[in-house]
Amino acid sequence: MILRVILVITFWSATCHSADNASGFKVFRVLPTTNQQLLQMIRLFETADTDRADFWHAPSVVNGTVDIMVAPEHTDQFQGYLEKHGYTFQVAIEDLQKLLIEKEGNLSTHITDDDVFLKRLHDDVGFHSRLRMGEYYSYSVISTWLQRIAENMSDIAQLIKVGTTVEGRDILGLKFGKDTPDKKVVVIDAGIHAREWAAIHTASYFINLIVNSRETDPQIQNYLDNIVLYIIPVLNPDGYEYTRTDKTNPRARMWRKSRSPKACAFDGVRNSCCMGVDLNRNFDFRFSEIGASRYPCSEIYHGPSAFSEPESKAYAQFLTSLKGRLEAYITLHSYSQLWIYSYSHRKFTYAPDIEETRRVAAKAVQELGRMYGTKYRHGTGPEIIYAFSGGSTDWAKETLKIKYSYTIELRPGYEEWNGFVLDKNQLVPTAKETWAGVTVVLDEVANQWKSSRIRESELNRIREEKCADRLAGCAYWLQSSPNICRVSQSTMIRDCAKTCNLCHMIAV
Repeated sequence: MILRVILVITFWSATCHSADNASGFKVFRVLPTTNQQLLQMIRLFETADTDRADFWHAPSVVNGTVDIMVAPEHTDQFQGYLEKHGYTFQVAIEDLQKLLIEKEGNLSTHITDDDVFLKRLHDDVGFHSRLRMGEYYSYSVISTWLQRIAENMSDIAQLIKVGTTVEGRDILGLKFGKDTPDKKVVVIDAGIHAREWAAIHTASYFINLIVNSRETDPQIQNYLDNIVLYIIPVLNPDGYEYTRTDKTNPRARMWRKSRSPKACAFDGVRNSCCMGVDLNRNFDFRFSEIGASRYPCSEIYHGPSAFSEPESKAYAQFLTSLKGRLEAYITLHSYSQLWIYSYSHRKFTYAPDIEETRRVAAKAVQELGRMYGTKYRHGTGPEIIYAFSGGSTDWAKETLKIKYSYTIELRPGYEEWNGFVLDKNQLVPTAKETWAGVTVVLDEVANQWKSSRIRESELNRIREEKCADRLAGCAYWLQSSPNICRVSQSTMIRDCAKTCNLCHMIAV
């Protein structure tokens, strides 16, 4: 608490400018070179008010870079603190608003694009399934597009509703494939963190690819035939829409959390109140243990309790409904170019099937890199980025025993300075290479199911060959006692399998 008070007084005691001031936001790249500097940065990461300091990269190791967006009214104080305490640093982005305008366009253009697309969906006689990739769309456009796909392609796609957000939006996705009880399920989601637009675009690209290549791409045909695939492109619609309210204002565009009502906590100096919960710290796996914060104004605020938020609670219930069939779960994030598997709360802590998990991750990273040479690393959170708890993939791995549970952090790389503001010309390549990596997981699931079907077919053939009545009186016994096959099942499998229609239960 003493450190918290020192940090608050040092950084945030200056008179604040108007909260509406969008110009002058800077991104500092800081390099902690001692354990003391690292511990100070970790403490600030866990407690800082995101309206003043927003960590794009969390501090994790000595000599590992930390990217921090600082509001204009606090940049002088922050820089002074870094200089006073001997931090190595540079200003990576001098004016974030200028970068947003340059890379992502102005708000009015996007509003026009959204209106045109919605009108086209509404008025066109013929259905147009293809959404122009390389653009960012509102949740209204995305959800309308999903609905139209389901309406017009009911043979392969079904609209699903995961739940409802705090602000009343439906969390929608698509279910692909012909469902049968024995098929394995794969779930892919994106957008649990509002500002990670590239992840939402990538999930949308996956949907676009499936619906427009289903008749020409044998690989996609294979998936539709042999697995059930769910894709939920925006898990946090409220937060995502908030990031679009003023997309050239870093305070809005860089919002990470949900939009749950304000909560308050004493931060060492005052009672601070802020909206939102980091939904990827709200799952019931080692809740609040590490890499999360109890301060509501922190970007990694975990909420008052596990599954306190309607979004995370509904999603957990949805995933739980698939337990026993859910073979793979992938959640898309940005950025750092990482393929993360469980567990992320403590270093060198793994699930029992870690060798298989690691094998498929390594293969996926290799396949992803073949397309453009993009280098990804794979490992657990603390091995390759930082430790955290309360995440969806760790909860799914531990609770639902999912075989392949992965968090993918997309472009750019950890050392890149532009972070969440990805060049538009990188959106489609990012999505294409990510799909290449994801297909490794899909292939594993599809091929394992096909192999199990082939094996079961062979076993049934052998059972049919072995199926016979060992005793002559089977028909008489069944006529005399119609329930005998059920009541004395094990005996009847041995002696009267054919008469009792129990061939499928013969051990082979």
